[in-house]
Amino acid sequence: MGLVSPSPHSSPKRHLHRILSLIVVLAVSAMVLAGDDFYKLLGVDKGASTKEIRKAFKKLAQTEHPDKKADDPKAHDRFININRAYEVLKDEELRKKYDQFGEEGLKDDFQTGRRYESWQWYQQNFGIYDDDPEIITLSRVDFEQLVESTGEPWFINYYSPHCSHCHELAPTWRELAKELEGVIRIGAVNCEDEWQLCRMQGIRSYPSLVFYPQREKYYGDRSKEALVEHALHNVKAIHYQLWSGNFRSTVQETNADLPWLITFCGGGGDCLEIRTCVKLASMLADLVNVGHIDCHSDPTLCEEMGRDSGTYFYTRGNVLPQHGLEITSLDARDIARSVMEQLPDVEMLDENVIIDLLDQNQDRVDTWLIHFIQGGQDVQDLDLRKLPALLRDFKVGRVDCSQMADTCQNLHIFKFPSFAILKQTGGMELYYGGRSGASDIAAFVHDSADIPIETLTPADFPDRVVLSNDLWFVDFFAPWCPPCMRLLPEFKKAARDFEGSKVNFGTVDCTVHPNLCHMYKIRSYPTTIFYNQSTPHQYHGHHSAHHIVEFIEDTLNPPVIILTSSTFQQLVGRRQKDHLWLVDFFAPWCGPCQQLAPEWRKLAKMLKDKPNVHVAQVDCTVQTDLCHSQNVHSYPTMRLYPVGHSGTNYHMHYDGWHRDASSLHAWVHDNLPSKVKTLTSENFVRDVLYSEEPWIVDFYAPWCGHCQVFKPEFERVAELLEGIGHAGKVDCDRHPHVCQRAGVNAYPTVRFYRGSQTGVKQNFYGVDIQSQDAESIVAFVKSYLPENKRMRKDEL
Repeated sequence: MGLVSPSPHSSPKRHLHRILSLIVVLAVSAMVLAGDDFYKLLGVDKGASTKEIRKAFKKLAQTEHPDKKADDPKAHDRFININRAYEVLKDEELRKKYDQFGEEGLKDDFQTGRRYESWQWYQQNFGIYDDDPEIITLSRVDFEQLVESTGEPWFINYYSPHCSHCHELAPTWRELAKELEGVIRIGAVNCEDEWQLCRMQGIRSYPSLVFYPQREKYYGDRSKEALVEHALHNVKAIHYQLWSGNFRSTVQETNADLPWLITFCGGGGDCLEIRTCVKLASMLADLVNVGHIDCHSDPTLCEEMGRDSGTYFYTRGNVLPQHGLEITSLDARDIARSVMEQLPDVEMLDENVIIDLLDQNQDRVDTWLIHFIQGGQDVQDLDLRKLPALLRDFKVGRVDCSQMADTCQNLHIFKFPSFAILKQTGGMELYYGGRSGASDIAAFVHDSADIPIETLTPADFPDRVVLSNDLWFVDFFAPWCPPCMRLLPEFKKAARDFEGSKVNFGTVDCTVHPNLCHMYKIRSYPTTIFYNQSTPHQYHGHHSAHHIVEFIEDTLNPPVIILTSSTFQQLVGRRQKDHLWLVDFFAPWCGPCQQLAPEWRKLAKMLKDKPNVHVAQVDCTVQTDLCHSQNVHSYPTMRLYPVGHSGTNYHMHYDGWHRDASSLHAWVHDNLPSKVKTLTSENFVRDVLYSEEPWIVDFYAPWCGHCQVFKPEFERVAELLEGIGHAGKVDCDRHPHVCQRAGVNAYPTVRFYRGSQTGVKQNFYGVDIQSQDAESIVAFVKSYLPENKRMRKDEL
C-alpha cells in the first residue's frame, strides 16, 4: 500500500532491491541476440511438436557444441542461443509467451538456457527413447489425454538421463516394448523435462516403473521375462480354457456373438502358449474370443472337432467340426493381423449418403464417425477394423476423398487420415488427438458425441458467430501446440457444463484456416474469445474448465464496473465520503493485466456483500484521455479511492508483490473502518481478561502471509459478532510478551475468551479455535454462550 507520493513507511532496502533486479534483467536481456528467431535457430517449423523440437536440438547439440568447435571463439555464444531457443520452445508456457510477445515476453525468464551439458551427455543421455517407435515418450499433455482419460493399460518408465540404472534398463525396456506391441502401451517419461508430471505422480526415485490404470509401482526383477510376466498378469483380457464340460455353453451360447480363435494343443503339431493367448485376448478384445483346448487332457473334445493340434479362426456361429481357417504362425502380432484381415472392414460411404448426412435441414437419426482417407493407402491400418465393435451405439463409415474431392474440400479435410463426428444433435467435430489407433478414436467418440461443441470454418464467420446475437465461445488453436492440446479437454468439460444453455462452443484450426485467424488478429495459440452478442471478450485465465465457466458467467453477469470518462467523474469523482472505489487501469495487450483480470473479478465477488465498496476497471486503449488526465502511464495501475475523501486527486496505489485476489482483499480491508480493536500489552489484560463480555482474538505477525489472507475473514467475524461479543487483534512482533503468555507459537492463532465470572481474571490461554472460516468461528463462539446471549443486541 502506498500514497501517490512516496510513503514514509516504505522500505529503502526494498526499493533498492527492485532497482538492482531491474538492472540485472535489462543487462542479461541485452546479451540475447536481438532478432534471432528461435524456430530458425533450431531449424524447425513453427508447428513443430515437442518431440520434433527435441530431436532437432539433439542434432545441433552434436554438431554445434563448443566441445566440437574448440577453435571457434564464437561457438559458446552461438550454442547459448541454440540452447536458450530449445529451453523456451520445449516449455509450453514459455513457448506461448514467445509466440505472442517475442523475446520481450521472456524478460521475467532471462536465466533460461544460460547453462548446458557436455557434448558426450547430449550424445549418450539426451532423448533416450525418441527413436523407438514402440515406446511413447509422454509429456504432461500426452499423459492426461492418453493415460488418465482412457483407462487403457500402460506400463510407464519414469527416468532421469543422469541416472545410470535408467541407462542400464533402456535396452530391456526396448525389448519389452517390442514384445508387447499391440498388447499394452509402453511409455517413458523424462523427469528432467517433465518434473511437474513426475511430482504429480509421486515419483521419488529413478527408474520408477508404474502400471496404469491401477497406478501400481513395480519393485520386482527388471529382466525382460519378469517385466513381461508382470505386464500380462495385470492385463484384464479374458481367454477361455475350453473343455467338454464348458465347450457348448461357452462357445455356442454365452459368447456366440463374436468369432472365435481356438488353439488345440496335442501331439500332432504346434499350438499357442498360454502367454500368447493372453496377448491375443488383449489385442483382439471385444472383437474375437480366444480359446485354448488341451487335447492331452480332453481327447474326446478334440476328436469331436476333428483337430489334434494347430490354431484356427472360426467366424461367428460357425465353431463346428472341420470348419475354421488354419493360422500357422506362432507370433501374436502375425496372428492378430491374420485374424483382423478376416473381419469386415468399415463401410465405404458414397456421396449421396454424405450429402444427406450434411443436410442442415434434415435431422440426423444417428451420430456418425467418418474416417476420411485419400485413395487406398490409409485402409491398410487393420487396427481401424475394430471401430464398429468399439462403437456399437454409433454409425461408422469411411469416405475416400480421392473420389469425393469437392465434398472433402468443402468440409476442409486436407490431412489424411482424418476423423470427424457428425453429431445427432447437429454440427461436426474433428479429432485432433496425436494418435489414430482404434481405441484412441473410440475414446474420442464416446467423450465428444453429446458435448455441444463443433468445428468452425470460414463459412461460420462473421455472420453465424461474430455478428450474431447468439453466444459463442471460440477456441482458435493449432494441433501442434501443447497448450492447445492441454486446453482442448478442459474446453470440452466447460461445454458440457453449458449443455442445454444458449452458449455455443466452437474450435478453429488455424493451421487449416490461417487467413481466418489472421483476419481476427490471432497471434498466439490457443486464443479463446467469448463473443457475447457480437462483443468479443478474450479469455486470459487458467486452462481449466472451472475457470472457463467462471469467466463466461462473469462476462454474462459482470462483477466489475466498466468505467468511461463520464462515469468515472460521476461515480468516483463525486462519490459519497463513506464509499470506497477500487479501479484497475489496464491495457488489453498487457501480459500482467491479463494475469490480473481473473483475480480482479474474483476480488469483486469477494466484496459484493459490502454495499459501500465498488470494484471497477478502465480500458486505457479505449479511454485514452481519461488515463492521460489521471497520469496513468503503466499497466496495470491499481488505485484505491478511500473513504473520508472526495474527488480523484487523493488515492492510494497497490505496489504489493502478490496480485492475487486474497492479497488485494487484505489491502482493501486495511483501508476500511475496522470493527476489530487493536490490543496491546497495556490493554489486553484489562479489556479482555477482566471483561465480562466474550472476546475473540487474532494473534498475528505482520510478515505472515496467511495472516494477511485471514485478515478480511476476521473482519467478517467481527461484523457477525457485533452485539454479541468483541473482536481484537494482537501484533506479536510489537507485543511478544502477550503472545508468549498466551502460548502462541504459530500465526495466525485464534483464541476465544468467554468472559470473566465475578470479576476473576480469565486464563491467558483462552480456548483455541482451529478454524480460519468466519462462519465456523462464529458458530463455535455461539456454542459457548448461553441461549439469551446468542442473539445480536439489535435483535433483542
